[in-house]
Amino acid sequence: MRPATSALHCSARPQAPVGAERRIVLNDFISLGLPSIITDSLTAGGFTEPTKIQLQAIPKLLEGKDMMGIAQTGSGKTAAFGLPILAGLLTLNGRPRPLTTRALILAPTRELAVQIDEAIRKFAGSKMKLDTVLLLGGVSRYHQVKRLERGVDITVATPGRLKDLMDDGKIRLNETRWLVLDEADRMLDMGFIAPVRHIVKAIGMKRHTMMFSATMAPEVADLAKSLLQDPVRVDASVAGSTVVKIDQRVILSGSKAKRGVLNELLASETENMERVIIFSRTKHGADRVAKNLEIDGHKAAAIHGNKSQNARQAALKGFATGEVRILVATDIAARGIDVPGITHVVNYELPDDPENYVHRIGRTGRNGASGTAITLCDGTERGKLRDVERLIRRTLPYTGDLHTGNDTGVVEAPRSAYKKPNGGRPGPRSAKNPRKDQTDRRSPAERRPFAEFAKEIGGKSQPHHQPSDTPRSRPAEGTQPSRGVRRDMETGKPMAAKPAGTKPAANKQRWGKSQKDAVRNGGRSNADRQRGRVAGA
Repeated sequence: MRPATSALHCSARPQAPVGAERRIVLNDFISLGLPSIITDSLTAGGFTEPTKIQLQAIPKLLEGKDMMGIAQTGSGKTAAFGLPILAGLLTLNGRPRPLTTRALILAPTRELAVQIDEAIRKFAGSKMKLDTVLLLGGVSRYHQVKRLERGVDITVATPGRLKDLMDDGKIRLNETRWLVLDEADRMLDMGFIAPVRHIVKAIGMKRHTMMFSATMAPEVADLAKSLLQDPVRVDASVAGSTVVKIDQRVILSGSKAKRGVLNELLASETENMERVIIFSRTKHGADRVAKNLEIDGHKAAAIHGNKSQNARQAALKGFATGEVRILVATDIAARGIDVPGITHVVNYELPDDPENYVHRIGRTGRNGASGTAITLCDGTERGKLRDVERLIRRTLPYTGDLHTGNDTGVVEAPRSAYKKPNGGRPGPRSAKNPRKDQTDRRSPAERRPFAEFAKEIGGKSQPHHQPSDTPRSRPAEGTQPSRGVRRDMETGKPMAAKPAGTKPAANKQRWGKSQKDAVRNGGRSNADRQRGRVAGA
């Protein structure tokens, strides 16, 4: 029975070439060599077909080789390095030692670290017992230290907070087996090269190191040479490439007309902008855009580096749950937002670095979905637009007019309205605004000349700090200038002026403090007075 059944099955199924059989087999996570406990969790989470970077990276990483992976944002790099780490943890017995971690994943931003931690725990599922800790700045480290005291399997951290805990002796990396540097190019741009080298030195050479990045800059290549040992390079994208399913276009408009153009897009039924991310170049610009959207009747939240970690997490949570329709962000969040269902990305201002454009629009069209990226460009940003087109190797279609006026109905305040009153040195007065035409707000009594006021009170001299309307006359030749009245220090009575030309007596004996006190006390010194008080008592 068995041979007949087998023969019947073989004859009914046509034989495919070896290459075709290979392509058919490698279309799920089971054939990649992952344990069943992980593949079951992936199936339950809706992950059935691996991406290009996962197909190339996971088999090599399961063999224990170091890797330098290049893939565009949104291509599934987290699963490419996270699943082999989970498979390696299943082979270990017992718990990690206190203050140690078996795997360390470094991320440049807090949002990206939170995203990685959530993805790793989702990949592990409920059947795999996994202890993770998230080390972030901007929040209290009390709970972070408490989790590290028991030892953890995976630590997801930003370089700054991790280095602080290492300096305080709250974590040891001598038993770390896996090291991952995610978004390495962004980490170098943010100035984390020195902390990263310090962290890697603490781990030692017996480690499995993985570096993943969206771009391959020369600085990233130099860092890879110093950290990786005989690495395997996996390149799943072309430099500067964007997701094909993202519809990209440019709308030309004046800088003051961008607000009206944005409102028209948000209100358009044809655009159907359900969940939108708007990118601004600066932090203050993000706050200004979010405030204008609130004034125009849209539900929006801002996220940037000046916000606290709790505020940033609250904004992301509201955006993910749909409570907030629009999220205004800076480039710091361009690689750390992984919210499903983002339909549109709007570049309110083009970035200074054209690479950030690729990461911005990568927030939509993730995991095979489609999306739309709209860029609002004014006349001052034409050079940045050319840099972006040169990087992505395509010319973006554009509409609109750079000379579009402000159709928002909001009257812009003049620039002088933002200046502080009486701030700065006053400039020369023009003929239309002479200084003498200013109205004098003083009362009639305050406008009287000080000389008249001095005559009323009988004063003959004017203090040097009071103004005078009469010109000061110069003393006649051969005469001494007039001086103030000299008064005795003890009695306060006026003293006779010294004759002109007199000099102080030579070797004049001056009184000391005790002698002056004796004169004030009626001829008795302070010691005599104290003795008299004691005798009287």
